[in-house]
Amino acid sequence: MIIFSGLRAAWVPVSFAAGSRVSNQPPAELPGFAVTVTAETVTVVLRGEFDVTSEGFLAECLARLPLERPRRLVFAAALVTFIDCASARLIVGTDHLLPPGVKPVIACPSAIVRRVLQASGLSARCVLSG
Repeated sequence: MIIFSGLRAAWVPVSFAAGSRVSNQPPAELPGFAVTVTAETVTVVLRGEFDVTSEGFLAECLARLPLERPRRLVFAAALVTFIDCASARLIVGTDHLLPPGVKPVIACPSAIVRRVLQASGLSARCVLSG
């Protein structure tokens, strides 16, 4: 059963000074978030790009998870095409929702997700599976 899902559909162009490295183009793939609950496991399917422009969206979606009182939390991350450290930190930060000693599972992480989690040291706060 899908409890809630979201796709960040709004994108607002931003202007910066000439020569700025910040792009005012929309992300290549908007972030997506879908949650299913089975028994005591909450599965979150992530897709698209997760960066500073989508951090608020991700935080809002993750804020809904405590309502489900998960005993196990799985993030399916095979369809994530980009993730920054702030977004990765938000995801592994859900460990506080779980019973003591249980870490969130990052299932089938895309290469970029695995690389960011390992390089940042955040992989110590989750289980990389697949």
